[in-house]
Amino acid sequence: MIILGYWNLRGYGQSIRLLLEYLQVEYQDKLYHENGEEWFGTDKKNLNTNFPNLPYVIDGDVVVTESKVIPIYIIKKFKRFDLIGQNVDGSYNQNEITYLQLQEILKELLDKLEAQARIPSFKEEKEKIFNEQFNITFEKIKKQLGNQEYLLGNLTYVDLYFYEVLRNFQLFYPKIQIFTEYLKRIENIPQIKEYIQTKENKTFIFDSMKDKYYY
Repeated sequence: MIILGYWNLRGYGQSIRLLLEYLQVEYQDKLYHENGEEWFGTDKKNLNTNFPNLPYVIDGDVVVTESKVIPIYIIKKFKRFDLIGQNVDGSYNQNEITYLQLQEILKELLDKLEAQARIPSFKEEKEKIFNEQFNITFEKIKKQLGNQEYLLGNLTYVDLYFYEVLRNFQLFYPKIQIFTEYLKRIENIPQIKEYIQTKENKTFIFDSMKDKYYY
């Protein structure tokens, strides 16, 4: 059984959980308490890799770390190459490049939100910040989505990642309605719907460090 190790919150582990749920892979969701005692005191030292970090995946003798790498390992292991924009046989498809571009754009978007939310004036100026900094990127993504159901036409891992980015934005901008139909579409995927209804981790990284963010 695959073991996914991460903090007891959503963060960089959540879209990986969604991927495993979508693929209906049996896995252990190994959760670490925020005090870090078990991770830093024991497991990090004993993780059989030169690059111990959270999240990690243990699959038999294989240990994979880093949130961008783990999905690639899982997708290739189960031969679902279409989930990273490739053809179903793993051969090259131009969508693979767009997939990588979107992944970087979304990571930058989330990083920018975190950086802005740490500034005390953010709470009072967040609508202005959204219009001047975030909305430009969202408009580009909206253009990419167009009339398609998913960002590359068919569902890929980047859709699951974008879903989690949007959920984080909802914490800070609950009144701004963006990609509402898209969010519902992801949430209505049967495997994802069941996960949300039964065992979804409800704690966002921003919730766990409220003293550091302004919203």
